[in-house]
Amino acid sequence: MEERTTTANRLDAATRRVEIFGDEVSSDGRVERLRTRAGFVVYRIQARVLPFLPGSIYLFADPGEPLASRPSEYWLIDAGSGSDESNADLESAFRTIREEFEPGFASEKIKRILLTHSHIDHFGGANELRRRTGAEVWTHAFESRVVSSFNEQACVSNVRSFHFLREAGVPEAEISGILDGFGFRPGRAKSTPVAKTLLGGEKFGALRTFYLPGHSPGHLAFQLDDVILTGDLLLSKTLTQIWPSRTTPRAGVWNYVRSLRALARLAERCERTLGRKLVALPGHEAPIFDVPNRVRQVVRGMERRNARLFALLEEAEEPLTTFEIARRMYWSGRPNREFFAISDVAARLEFLQQLGLISVANYDEISVAKPTFRFRNSFSDAEAAENTVEQVFGVNGADDEPDAIERDANLGGD
Repeated sequence: MEERTTTANRLDAATRRVEIFGDEVSSDGRVERLRTRAGFVVYRIQARVLPFLPGSIYLFADPGEPLASRPSEYWLIDAGSGSDESNADLESAFRTIREEFEPGFASEKIKRILLTHSHIDHFGGANELRRRTGAEVWTHAFESRVVSSFNEQACVSNVRSFHFLREAGVPEAEISGILDGFGFRPGRAKSTPVAKTLLGGEKFGALRTFYLPGHSPGHLAFQLDDVILTGDLLLSKTLTQIWPSRTTPRAGVWNYVRSLRALARLAERCERTLGRKLVALPGHEAPIFDVPNRVRQVVRGMERRNARLFALLEEAEEPLTTFEIARRMYWSGRPNREFFAISDVAARLEFLQQLGLISVANYDEISVAKPTFRFRNSFSDAEAAENTVEQVFGVNGADDEPDAIERDANLGGD
């Protein structure tokens, strides 16, 4: 029964995609041509951005040009990781677009590369693309130094991460291996100049930018008509990675949940004003045709993970470190996933501490020489502990309206 249901869901999703986009798929299956309600064409390019993670890169004509004109410029959302496989997939996709969809297209017509955020699987290919095409690279101001001075930021991050992992209870002999597995090391990506920094709220013709932090400090989403390119903010199948604001300012559960809430409200408003659902095109996984429902699913998933964390602390004979909780919740045996697991748990602990539901049990023993925290449950209200994320969704704030400010949208560099 479950297999039949899954197959039916896939067929339903495929039907909805065709109904909404009237889309076409390339002969190799790696490029989709999607059309928005108003007729804008968006190419969804599949690329091998990391060994364990495929991704999507998006291409469309200059959003300021008339729809009927032959595009003289194209814009790219994200650039892949810069690995040989990622670059090869992009080049293959560009040839496919020219040969199967738009004979007038050439990669040299790509004039702007807009980054949803500065994780390597999204920005690592920007330098090579900029070198070949002369395209400008735009990103949020909070992430521009990672893009323009990668080695500097990698060195700073690794010092901070070392202290973070000591605080999390990782044995010192294992820290270097965990950081190497994570891979935010000098030399892994090539820096590239940033021509323009964004803050969110800008308009460029039909394209609108939104600042939606949480997965990263300067995470952006880009709306073109009735589609929104959401980077890693919202995925169709999995919960995106969350980092503690302790190591990544403007990240953390609080910011992430409020950005989800803002995205859901934007989708609801789009349906009211356009009479059509806002479709999310994420940086990984399939398009999302019902954004508010997917946000609700993500919130429920986060609640389940928090409940699991509470249960682990309740079952333990003594208070647990972040490292011990991560091993019990997520450990997969894959070295390159350890830092992700520890960071996810640390973000949840940070959030639950803010709500007063978890406390540091060994606060009187902590010192510079012994910096490891041990945690225990501290809540007495079971209902509060069961609705941790919903408490944030219930907060009403002006910054939940993501397009409240429209900024200067001239196309010159900063």
